[in-house]
Amino acid sequence: MSNTIIIRLIVTIATVSLVHGFALPFEGLYELDIIHYNDFHARFEETSVETPTCRFNNGSCLGGFPRLYGEIMELRRQKPKSLLLNAGDSFQGTYWYTLLKWNITQEFMNLLPHDAHAVGNHEFDDGPKGLAHYFAALKAPVVAANMDASKEPSLQGLFKPHVIVNCDGRKIGIIGLITTDTKTLSSPGNVVFTDPMEATEREAEALTEKGVDIIIVLSHCGLEIDKQIARKHGKHIDIIVGGHSHSLLWNGDSPSGEEVAGPYPVFIETSDDKEHKVVIVQASAFTKYMGNLTVYFDYLGRYVKWEGGPIFLNRSIPEDPKIKQKLAPYAKIVHKAENVPVGQSVTTLRFEDCVFGECALGDLLVDVFNDYAKAKVTTENSHLAFIQRGNIKSSIPSGQITKGTIFELLPFNDRIETFELQGKYVREALERSVSDAWAYSPFKGPWVLQVSGLQVKYNISQPEGQRVIEVNVGSSESNTALNDEQFYQVTAPGYLADGGDGFQMFKNGKTNVKIIGRDEQILELYLKENSPINVTTDGRIEIKQ
Repeated sequence: MSNTIIIRLIVTIATVSLVHGFALPFEGLYELDIIHYNDFHARFEETSVETPTCRFNNGSCLGGFPRLYGEIMELRRQKPKSLLLNAGDSFQGTYWYTLLKWNITQEFMNLLPHDAHAVGNHEFDDGPKGLAHYFAALKAPVVAANMDASKEPSLQGLFKPHVIVNCDGRKIGIIGLITTDTKTLSSPGNVVFTDPMEATEREAEALTEKGVDIIIVLSHCGLEIDKQIARKHGKHIDIIVGGHSHSLLWNGDSPSGEEVAGPYPVFIETSDDKEHKVVIVQASAFTKYMGNLTVYFDYLGRYVKWEGGPIFLNRSIPEDPKIKQKLAPYAKIVHKAENVPVGQSVTTLRFEDCVFGECALGDLLVDVFNDYAKAKVTTENSHLAFIQRGNIKSSIPSGQITKGTIFELLPFNDRIETFELQGKYVREALERSVSDAWAYSPFKGPWVLQVSGLQVKYNISQPEGQRVIEVNVGSSESNTALNDEQFYQVTAPGYLADGGDGFQMFKNGKTNVKIIGRDEQILELYLKENSPINVTTDGRIEIKQ
């Protein structure tokens, strides 16, 4: 046998050996099934599109853990090799978590056959020690590649940067990420959150070196950050399963009437290889939706096509009766606690009034937050406080006020921040407050700010951005004009302070931020000490038609 023939034979054997173990092109495609959800936020019972709890037993009720569980297990019966991924923020959002904390969360999370959990910022709301118990109790691995807990001993050894799952003969790598904003959004103690881009690059390289050719990023960073990761560091990444931004990805008009953030899935070209596209999915929040994604790969681990879509978890999908039965004893505890009285109101304070301008309920909230901040922060700056209409979710009826009343009013139990802010940003925020309208006669707007420590006059006949005609700091009896260059001590819910509902000027301008408490607890304390309350408007906001 000639040397040439021998060399060719060796090359042929080596080539066959290299390819063996992968599906050859003519053997068909590799099918990867992923079931995913994100931002569960303690929805153990049915929820609704507008409120955390199902107020009326009708078609507006949807989601909840029994329904989520039932649909996940049905999909697993159809496709038993499916991966199940939770993209974080299982904590916080209903009275169930306020009362029962991590204990009930781990109990019911462990009933589902998860392959991995991401860490959400709200997981730190009770500090690292509270989270450590939860991590230790979970059956499935927790992944967070950009989280350094070296200075928090209680968390060490309880999470990994990535895991490798063997799925139908293929190695699937799963990298976890958490938003770096956690340091200001929650109470992480000494935990450090590093650049998710760098962490993704590092872990993807490590997985590739281990022979993993399909890589998933399980991210709690938000849709826009996920897109950046895909674009800049996506050469080894195939799929990003996301959370945090509560983004509904849907093809067409959403069945819940909510705003659609993009198609399902989103495809992002990587900057290094225009032919390589990263698949990004996310499934809204609060168990209103879940995701069902199938991705097909060739024998080299290259994307070929996808199937599936998000699932709307309305009442056409049954709840699992065994899970409902298992939740029933806890429901009795929660509902009993919700009915504990905390105060009284002489009049009904209607949240519906807050779209028209100043409302008595808004005055109550911002004044309570402002007074609380004054007691916590000593400063020569004038104190101001804000809350936006969208953060006020229900009314306070006349008569008895219960813990449940407060929760319905402030269902997110948001942190209250106080910070320094220049007057020019305050003015921008006030312009944003009346920048849009559902109606003009009378004015009815989606972004109306309730204010404390200010007297504001608007003329909505003027162009957007020019509708604030007068702003004075102080009361109607004693005030001075707002100074654009001067700093003020501003207090607001965290969502608003972080730029929510388009109030980006708060996020851009705030300095020396302090978290002074949670909105529910601050209001409850006030009501216990000052009931019965009798709140009326005082003319601090004037809107000229």
